[in-house]
Amino acid sequence: MSGPGHLELRDLTAGEGAAALDGFSAQLPRGAFFALVAPAPELLTTAIDLIAGFARPRHGRILIDNKDLGLRVPGERGVMTVRAHLALFPHLTLRANIAFPLQQRGHDRAEIATRLERVVEECGIAADLLDRLPASLTAEQQLRTALARAMAGEPEILLLERPLQVLPGAARHAFLPELKRLHRQFNLTTLFATDDLAEAMALADIISVVVGGREVQLGKAEELFGRPASATVAQLAGPCNLLPVDVEMLDAKVVLRSALLQSGGGDLGRERCHPRLASGPALLLVRPEVVRPFLGIRRFDLLTDGIIADVMPRGTNTRIRVAIEGFAPGVIAEIPAPAPFPLESGRRVTLGWNRADSYLLPVT
Repeated sequence: MSGPGHLELRDLTAGEGAAALDGFSAQLPRGAFFALVAPAPELLTTAIDLIAGFARPRHGRILIDNKDLGLRVPGERGVMTVRAHLALFPHLTLRANIAFPLQQRGHDRAEIATRLERVVEECGIAADLLDRLPASLTAEQQLRTALARAMAGEPEILLLERPLQVLPGAARHAFLPELKRLHRQFNLTTLFATDDLAEAMALADIISVVVGGREVQLGKAEELFGRPASATVAQLAGPCNLLPVDVEMLDAKVVLRSALLQSGGGDLGRERCHPRLASGPALLLVRPEVVRPFLGIRRFDLLTDGIIADVMPRGTNTRIRVAIEGFAPGVIAEIPAPAPFPLESGRRVTLGWNRADSYLLPVT
């Protein structure tokens, strides 16, 4: 990551088991939106607790503007946190909840009123809600309140630990543009800790994926989606097909062989391969949205055929799973409407995709 480090995490080691971090480092320039992604929520809690000051690392340092936070208590670190449980004060009105960090810092009433008015407007909270208690609000209104309280505290660093978990599934994705807008509006250096890589890819400038306590990939959304470091990262990024193949590495290309593919295989350019790929067993990554039915008209570089096992309508698209002989998971395809023919279980189909939409990964 380029630019001077506003928040720096140096070789952090802490926690046990699924919650462990093992030598994690990161550098966040001022104003960055950085995502930490891990399949274990406990690990995310460890990271946020360390930065906020609620836990101490066994090894490593945390710095803001090159100042070590090791001896600073939580309230003196210049960070504000929004967690999955939100932690709104149930006995205080929204107004009092949002004003709390300003009162803690000794601002007078006039200053509090001015700042509160601004942050409430920016966070999309209706004025007629301010005198209500959190329990009377919808989940989204509670989330907006928690974000407003964090913004009102004028932190150096904003920590978000799975904040969208309070919302039902569809509403989480609908709220992503709001988080993006709020980051742009307040321009806070933000660390977003989530177990959902799709959320991170929609929001973050840079993403670190941590598995088993160690960083396995650092990069931008398009890199993690199109060139994942492993099958685990590929699956975290969303639905995918991982077809077992055997590969032979040649100077200009890679030859792949598999009984799952028509003609027994094909070839890819070396640029479509993981850097550590070697001759032998491999996984061919193909995203469902690039797989299309083959009708004998359009040319595809790679083909497979089987029988439609499942049909799952998804609004303007239909997702199908095609059972392939000798491969239990089958192949998933995302077919845009209108489909070229009726998508019915039991129908035999041929599916195709192109070399440019494929990527070869090591098995381990």
